[in-house]
Amino acid sequence: MKRVVIVAAVVVALAGTGKLVPSGGTASAARDTNCPGAVSWQRAGHVVGRTASIVGPVVSTNYAATSSGSPTFLNIGAAYPSSRRFTVVIWIEDRAKFGRPEVRFRGRTVCVRGFVSTHRGLPQIEARSATQVRIVR
Repeated sequence: MKRVVIVAAVVVALAGTGKLVPSGGTASAARDTNCPGAVSWQRAGHVVGRTASIVGPVVSTNYAATSSGSPTFLNIGAAYPSSRRFTVVIWIEDRAKFGRPEVRFRGRTVCVRGFVSTHRGLPQIEARSATQVRIVR
């Protein structure tokens, strides 16, 4: 009986801190309340062809100013050239809406909303509006 009471007290205490993890979730997904319904970057490949919110840490960035379309790449979860990464692409015509995205988002956890497509077999979202990419941490 004492164990049940102690376990119940711990559950109640943790519930107040937001550290409980929903069934089937992850601790980080449970904390990302600023990105409701988000899919973790590791599972982005499962929502290709749909509009979704993806959440994860921006671990590397690159503004390819001399490449065709001058894209900015935000690599989430794993750095380029890892085949495990999820990428946000911001084209030059939309870049001004984001400021300097390769600096602004590097090292931050972001929530990205948009149509998930693939490029060379890897999941990505092309962000056209600054409202599509939000810093959650």
